[in-house]
Amino acid sequence: MQMLNHLAFLINEEIPKQLRKSPVLNPRFISQVMFGRFPKLESLEREFLSSLRTATKEETIRIAVKSCQYSIVPLLDKLMRWLPEDEVCRMDILDPDDDGKSLFKFLHKLLYDLHLYLEKNFYRYMDDDYKIPAYSRYLFREFIMQTLVTVKSSPRFRSLNGHLQRIVTGPLELSVSTSGDNYLTYCNRDYVEKLANQLLGFVKKGNDNVWRLYNRLQYIDFNSIDYVRYLMSQFREECTAITSNKEKYIWLIERRKKIAHKLVEDGTSFQPSQKSLKAALGEWLKWEIYYTKRMLELEMASK
Repeated sequence: MQMLNHLAFLINEEIPKQLRKSPVLNPRFISQVMFGRFPKLESLEREFLSSLRTATKEETIRIAVKSCQYSIVPLLDKLMRWLPEDEVCRMDILDPDDDGKSLFKFLHKLLYDLHLYLEKNFYRYMDDDYKIPAYSRYLFREFIMQTLVTVKSSPRFRSLNGHLQRIVTGPLELSVSTSGDNYLTYCNRDYVEKLANQLLGFVKKGNDNVWRLYNRLQYIDFNSIDYVRYLMSQFREECTAITSNKEKYIWLIERRKKIAHKLVEDGTSFQPSQKSLKAALGEWLKWEIYYTKRMLELEMASK
């Protein structure tokens, strides 16, 4: 707890006080933070995080992590607002400049790295609905924009049904739209990132076909209403083309087995409040199987 208090003091008091004096942090203050009378920030991270790991009460860990999260995020956003706009665009460039602004970047990187470290190690204790920092949104937007360009320019992706294309890229486009700031919470960002990686995998792998894409989307539990409806219509179209009740029954059973074993581990749900894709398809297939089985029994009884 002492480490947490020291971290909160640096973030809430000492660093803002120094920032008010100058838009660029001086080397002396950086040295004080890194090598001064307090432990190095790396050691602070290590001790703070190890103390959380040994905590016995889940709620204690949750409070500590959220406290740290809510302290770091506002400061990250303040740093971004105080930087000149051209500097914001160059935050990810590592080359130091002549004006010493790299020191400002350095502090930002320290806080940003600590925040990412908390995210990586204590994700389930963080507040999923809390808006992510401005610079994190900026970096994420760059990644999503590049992904959209790569995916949409791919002949493999353009060969898909136009409706399906719009459905699967919808969350990515929303995350970089004007309303994306309100949409992009931690939970949504985690999902959108996984969706982007699955789409990149689909367009870059030469042996992927449309069913491989379905498999990829099922892995991340892509349970948007539009996608569930689209997939059911595809199943219905294939199923309707089978005239024999026996063949239709076998087809439905095999399809249900595939769906049942598709998610080998829990996915990241696109809409947590909705029924998962696996459950929605399983429910639909269950009733289709029941109806087809009854028709098959009646057919057999009439012979």
